[in-house]
Amino acid sequence: MPSSCSSLSSFASTLDSFDYHKPAVSTSHPRRGCGSVWILEQDSLKDMPANIQVMQATGCTNAEAVRLLEKTNGNIHKAVACLPGKDEWDFNLPRVKVPEKSSSAMDYEDGFSARYRTNLRCYEFTSTESNGHDTDDLSLDKLVADVQRGVSCTVIRSQLTRFRERMGPDKTCQLLNGLVKGFPGLFYVVQSRNVEMVRMWAEYGGDVNTTYGKSKFPLIAYAIILGTSYETDTTALLKALLSAGASVACIPEAFHTPLSRDLMDDGPPIEESGEIAGEHQKWCSPYVRKRLTDTLNFRFEQRYFLHRAAFLGRLSGAKNQVAKFHKAGNLLGIYYNLIGQTAAITHVIDHLISDFALQKQKQEQKEEQKSKPVVLLFAGPSGHGKTEFARSLGKLSSRDLETVDCTSMRYKTDLWGPFHPFQGWENGSALSNFLENHTSQECIVFLDEFEKTKEEVRESLLKPFDEGTVPSRKNPQVKFDCSKTTWILATNVFDNIIHDFCKRHAKDLFSDKPGENEKKLIRKLSKMIQKESIQKLGAPLSGRIAEFVPFLTFSHCEQAAMADRLLAEFGREIIQPVKESTVPSQARLVGDINVQVRRSYSVCRVLATDGYIPELGARSIANTVTRDISLAVVNDYLDKRERVHENQGRCTYVVGVNEDDMIDVSEAPSN
Repeated sequence: MPSSCSSLSSFASTLDSFDYHKPAVSTSHPRRGCGSVWILEQDSLKDMPANIQVMQATGCTNAEAVRLLEKTNGNIHKAVACLPGKDEWDFNLPRVKVPEKSSSAMDYEDGFSARYRTNLRCYEFTSTESNGHDTDDLSLDKLVADVQRGVSCTVIRSQLTRFRERMGPDKTCQLLNGLVKGFPGLFYVVQSRNVEMVRMWAEYGGDVNTTYGKSKFPLIAYAIILGTSYETDTTALLKALLSAGASVACIPEAFHTPLSRDLMDDGPPIEESGEIAGEHQKWCSPYVRKRLTDTLNFRFEQRYFLHRAAFLGRLSGAKNQVAKFHKAGNLLGIYYNLIGQTAAITHVIDHLISDFALQKQKQEQKEEQKSKPVVLLFAGPSGHGKTEFARSLGKLSSRDLETVDCTSMRYKTDLWGPFHPFQGWENGSALSNFLENHTSQECIVFLDEFEKTKEEVRESLLKPFDEGTVPSRKNPQVKFDCSKTTWILATNVFDNIIHDFCKRHAKDLFSDKPGENEKKLIRKLSKMIQKESIQKLGAPLSGRIAEFVPFLTFSHCEQAAMADRLLAEFGREIIQPVKESTVPSQARLVGDINVQVRRSYSVCRVLATDGYIPELGARSIANTVTRDISLAVVNDYLDKRERVHENQGRCTYVVGVNEDDMIDVSEAPSN
């Protein structure tokens, strides 16, 4: 069999007599999207010219087959992977028209998932907002059409809320998991790239593990494939799906493990991806493998979170039940907001869910055994996620957050404000006003740089931590209930302990596949910090802290994932269109730049190796991204142009690693 394009000319006579429109094996094409794997299985094709094999696998013309073989140096498998097979989905979804008002039935086509096959009809109910005079007609077709038209999440949530109130959660779940023109509704939501809409759909019962077609094409793979540039980046979508419980078992492990490498251009080696041949992997054809690889080689952060999800233990049904009851069902999402700190996240989630479960017992305690708030200490070097963790915790657990900068907290009045009748008593302080407004409510107080407080300030916290009450500054006889407040004390004072510990146990702490030994080490480090806390912060305060949560330095892969995240922030900003304005704050004189990253792991590994400083964390990597990429792109862009103006057209800058293992930034030739 010829292996290169130069061999094709010798088959000219064969091409003239060959019927391109007649399948070489069977008109039914049993491969159905198995691409080059199908080629290997067809003995009758092995002696045919390379271009004919490509034509049979993809349905392309002879000219296209020759072009693909030239592009791939005669490699048939790579050529086939460049196009979808004849029977493969091309990742486009049909437009859905808004059904007529008189429509009475939803169109549930063949292939409807068995667990949702209920022959649902289109439900009609009276809108409470219309005083019973109008009738709302809600169908999945209408919802999908609204999503495609860009109707706001608020409007669709309102429709779903009324539907659920009338028909119940089960009917709402069945509605959302139906098919529209053969595709599950959630595929259309993902296509919109509206992260809020995806979260809402899942909240109301949408199945994030849904699949399309007989090959069972997974939703999570579709979300990855949609992200082809920073303009269409789907990393936030992927994280939303993972947070909602999407399984990564459908993605061949070789796409994310081992993590510390780039993928080959056409996907992981076949010998590493044996599971692709399994029944549940029919969807992963060579064309799909290449599309997945293109995105995952472009956004290393996506590979990082796929890898993390593969090795995370799921929350039990009972824990999920407790979390949802306390409006904290999204806590799992913290794993996909933060880079690193897996042990810290698990530590905190387990403690909070246990505390939620015991709240009823706390409420029934006798007066002399008053309920106490949860007090956590976040210990770790700057730039490693302590503040981001607190923000994510507040957002995902539906709790208001108050952040207090403790760098200037020398006296207790700095923290709480003066009592009546001293000057300023009527203004209180940010903290005391927050607690007054959230009395008896679940909320979070984040005391940042806590080690810089003076002893008087720390002593003023003992009673709130112990009794769960705070006296009013306006009337000391009145006490506000803060027993449901989660207090987080963030400090860098234990950095030396953490740095030394991470160096000594790096192999176990930063393994690609974390195990039980890592948990034991984290517990050991937590106890070391607890003992040191008595010396640094005092025994009275340390005794009131429920959990000492260590934040580790970043592993090599975590450093690379952080570099990729920071690079993506620059890419999303710089691709915005140029805008001319006489008002400096409204002008954007650098824009319309498409940044393409080739083999993002290699790029981000170099950025992290050059820039990561354990004492500074993400901030040190951010400085390196700015120096080596952001400034390089912007300066080159401005040097090559006499004037920047709107509608000037888009240019492309390619970021890679050169032979000297250094970052290379260059403008791609315009077409």
